[in-house]
Amino acid sequence: MIGGALQLLHYHGNAYKNLQVFRRCESSFVPKRVVILAKISRYYFEKLREPNLKESELKQKLIDRGSNYDAMLASHYANKTAENQTVEILRKMNIEYRIMNRLNLDHRAFVWADFILPIGGDGTFLLASNLIFDNCKPIMGINSDPTSSEGFLMLPVQYTKKIPEIFELLKAGQFRYLMRTRIRITLKGKGIWNPPFHMHEKGRYSCAERFYVHQEPQTNPSIELPNERRLPWLALNEVFMGESLSARTSSLQMTLENEERFYKVKSSGLCVSTGTGSTSWHTAINSLSPQTIKELLKEANPEKIYSDEEIKQICKAYNKKLRYPPEDPRLCYSIRDMIVTNTWQTSKDIQPRGYCNKLTIRSQCFDAGLVLDGGIAVPFNDGTIAVLEVHPEDALRTIVLPE
Repeated sequence: MIGGALQLLHYHGNAYKNLQVFRRCESSFVPKRVVILAKISRYYFEKLREPNLKESELKQKLIDRGSNYDAMLASHYANKTAENQTVEILRKMNIEYRIMNRLNLDHRAFVWADFILPIGGDGTFLLASNLIFDNCKPIMGINSDPTSSEGFLMLPVQYTKKIPEIFELLKAGQFRYLMRTRIRITLKGKGIWNPPFHMHEKGRYSCAERFYVHQEPQTNPSIELPNERRLPWLALNEVFMGESLSARTSSLQMTLENEERFYKVKSSGLCVSTGTGSTSWHTAINSLSPQTIKELLKEANPEKIYSDEEIKQICKAYNKKLRYPPEDPRLCYSIRDMIVTNTWQTSKDIQPRGYCNKLTIRSQCFDAGLVLDGGIAVPFNDGTIAVLEVHPEDALRTIVLPE
């Protein structure tokens, strides 16, 4: 009866428009077991790197290095405040919880939990999503410090200061699920069982630091391993393939859908994105600047003069169209800096950017990696084949609250 009354009001005005959209979108959800994945702040990381320094000494060292110590410390406290407020709410609701971060992750806790709650920024959300292996376990992220993190994957910024309201809305059913597409990767060939690594280990250093990568159980080296391996992680944003040394040309062979013929491509690497990732690296690779738009328009029609505002609007409209919905089942590949010369011509069937449902890549690289969401990476060298696909059962069940 209440639902019917609200529908009637909707036809007579827009006062209940937002309520209508989110009115009882799902049944009540009160989790029993929650894993909180907390962000490791830059301040905490620096403390790990310099465990023997006094606070005053650490501050001076950071300042000498050009870092903003006060902003770093403020962001750290903002992260801890959001974490502590969440813990307080869970305790009041008698909900079991476990707190983890990048340094002490245990994938068994993600199996134990019925709700995953990253607190931090998009990087923390992506790390948590890599440890969810089906489309049933819900995830929702709280942006702990909107002043330093855009938080595209997190809840809207108003919820950072209204954490109790989050759980009230869940209990009232005022939310909806968004099933975000993820990429499944199957490797074929030799060397596919080499241990993975995390990109943070390549770019940061500390004697006490070891970033987590969930690995499959070690097998007896005398046992011959299969020449096909489905990676246990699913990419939410993108998969990148290319030489580890960015100055070296990446040589890859690729084919779309179920074609048998491979086309050789030389470039700075290949990025395969989902709809979720289309707002991230995909857009950064393919977006055009106002300067480029201005030069193209001048070349097309030298007689016509466009104002700066017109060029800005054209640029904005073009770049906006690069994005597509996170639940879209298509993959979008982008070939970075594709090399095309008179002596090295690429097939007309392979464009620098395009959509597909399945992509098969054969590496001809020397020291390359296949990187998921800018974090987990596996070696991807000469002869190894990667098959990238999308399956409905791999989608990520994210919780969306009213804006």
